[in-house]
Amino acid sequence: MKIIAEEGIEGLSAKKIADLLGISKSNIFHHFGSVDEVLNVVFENILAYLVEPVKSHQCPDLEVFLLFLGESIYSLSEEEKLTYSVLLNFYNACLYNEKFRTYLLKTKDEMIVAIATQLSRYSSHRKERLLQISEMIIMTLDGYGLHFLLESDIITFRKIWALQVEAWQSLLK
Repeated sequence: MKIIAEEGIEGLSAKKIADLLGISKSNIFHHFGSVDEVLNVVFENILAYLVEPVKSHQCPDLEVFLLFLGESIYSLSEEEKLTYSVLLNFYNACLYNEKFRTYLLKTKDEMIVAIATQLSRYSSHRKERLLQISEMIIMTLDGYGLHFLLESDIITFRKIWALQVEAWQSLLK
């Protein structure tokens, strides 16, 4: 992940992985058939890492859930920022790699369903509307994440996210 975050997917090689870990290249190929397989594992793990907390989160009300989603973007540890940076590299690769695009779209759909399921606990809107609002939330989270990596002003992001939460609460009433 460190290599991908710093050099992009194109910068990843068995030699760089081996050098970083202090192991031989053959050891990498023993565990993974190729560098592409390493990328697949990294990508799948990142996507699972993003979806699971949304599926399992228990919140007392809609506002707390929506604030939790924002915190998941702008209250990142350095390791989580690295993960998000790698995800952005995968987004870029999705433009040219159908396999990554398929993974990402599948995960996007899983995340939309996970958010809509959570929203259904707080809103009586039809499933179709909850799915649409969930997709809006995903798109907004993506934009916030990108901007937060560029400018980590957590106070400003919390204020802006609170405004966004008010708008979504109005949509969901």
